[in-house]
Amino acid sequence: MKILTILVGWLLIVPHTIHAQDIKPYSDFPITISVNFHAFTLPFRDLKTNFRNIGIGIGTEVSLNSSATWVQQVGVVWYHNQALGNGLLFSTQNVWRPTFGSNGYGEVKGGVGYLQSFLPTKGFRMTNGTWQETSRKGKGMFCVPLGIGAGYDIRQSQSMISPFINYQFIAVTGYNTSIPVVPNTLIQVGSRIH
Repeated sequence: MKILTILVGWLLIVPHTIHAQDIKPYSDFPITISVNFHAFTLPFRDLKTNFRNIGIGIGTEVSLNSSATWVQQVGVVWYHNQALGNGLLFSTQNVWRPTFGSNGYGEVKGGVGYLQSFLPTKGFRMTNGTWQETSRKGKGMFCVPLGIGAGYDIRQSQSMISPFINYQFIAVTGYNTSIPVVPNTLIQVGSRIH
């Protein structure tokens, strides 16, 4: 929780002197850095469980129109989950980013991804009536991330920093044969640096 407090404080206290001339506009391929909180749960259910499992993410994006209200994001997220095992999520999402106020924006996003989930302990498989140990590498699964979020653009003469918070629901397929789709959620707090 101390890390979250420091991160949010940094995002809110970043000095931002805005100059009337030469304000940096949106630019493609910013660096996106985030702290992520993972949970194996249905959307908007027991949000505090997300904060037990922390991770980090990095990514970038490219604008699909001249006003940068439609962008394509690409990212990688690693999270630690002691109960279910760690995960590595590769995803791309199409984002609609309407603006409100002078520098605020909202986000609605959806896309596709690949989740490599690692086992938290040794795995076993039934072979010829006996349990045989398997590797801890886990398995890869196709997923569909959907999300909403909000942020604020801090425009300076030489850079633009955009702190944000996002909530993502991730439908993961192929988890096991009994349950074809399982729900995961991510709360993301971070910043886009142009």
